[in-house]
Amino acid sequence: MSAPDPQDRPSADRDRRVAQEAHAWVVRLTSGAATREDAEALAAWRSDPEQDAAFRAAAGLWKQAGHALAGSAPASRGDLQAMTRRRMLRRVAAGGIASASLAASATLALRWPVLNAAYRTGTGEIRTVALSGGIRIELDAETALDARLDDEGHDMVLHAGSVAVTVPASGAALTLGAGQGRLVTEPGRPAEFIVRCRPSEGLSGWVGGLDADMACLSGAITVVPAAGAQPTRLTAGEEIRIGPDARGVHPIDVAHAAAWRRGLLVFRDTPLSEVVDDLNRYRPGRIVLASSAAAARRVTGIFHLARPEEALRSIRTALALSEVRLGDRLVVLR
Repeated sequence: MSAPDPQDRPSADRDRRVAQEAHAWVVRLTSGAATREDAEALAAWRSDPEQDAAFRAAAGLWKQAGHALAGSAPASRGDLQAMTRRRMLRRVAAGGIASASLAASATLALRWPVLNAAYRTGTGEIRTVALSGGIRIELDAETALDARLDDEGHDMVLHAGSVAVTVPASGAALTLGAGQGRLVTEPGRPAEFIVRCRPSEGLSGWVGGLDADMACLSGAITVVPAAGAQPTRLTAGEEIRIGPDARGVHPIDVAHAAAWRRGLLVFRDTPLSEVVDDLNRYRPGRIVLASSAAAARRVTGIFHLARPEEALRSIRTALALSEVRLGDRLVVLR
């Protein structure tokens, strides 16, 4: 048996370093805190062909993780760390992740509206913005919003996250779009509403599709679920969901709606999948559900935004879920 070639050691060290950097870039892009500067730095980093291949493979692995975990036991820390640059390059060459590579190449293009939005918040950040005409916007964590307010009209587009908008009695009507839907306030009348958007289920979500919940807290708004669809008028205490699981107008508890504005998360018989989506906006890293059965479990409770780990621990105990931690940031529940 021949001795290891000492010249292989620097190459192996570089393999590990490049793989770690690639995974770090993917985590950064999916954290909700990425900036335009990050996008430019990533583009420069990917100018190296081997680093570009490592990034595409890491992005494909990250994208497929949820689907893979749903049908198998969680991967060990060693399994993930073993994905070296050389192994990634072999997988790319073999075409094993060709479709994932195409999706990864589109990552920045799909996220550009979020990265380039006029108003953004990062993980755990809540922000209030006062616009001209007395319009007040409260942005939840990991939210991205564009706004154009001029003499021609007041238009907004929500690209990610949640907003609570207060419109004064004076001024023109305000329009806010999220995914296929949009809402319009009544000119000259005060209104307060909440819009929350989330990636659509299935392939549509992977290519940037959004569903939304639109709720009226005071006054009245008109919601058009999609182009050409019949508009629906909502008054205080009413909400409508837009997307494949859309349901008609239903009542909400205005006191508990958008509780994040008071530093709380309030859940009432809420699917665990939606609860995890909320916790992921306040906790660095990501929580992943490893089975559809776990995702369908229901949660009721009130939790503090400033203590997401405490909320995670309470939910895990209440639902008797098992937990696997991969590093400091990725938590797998099943």
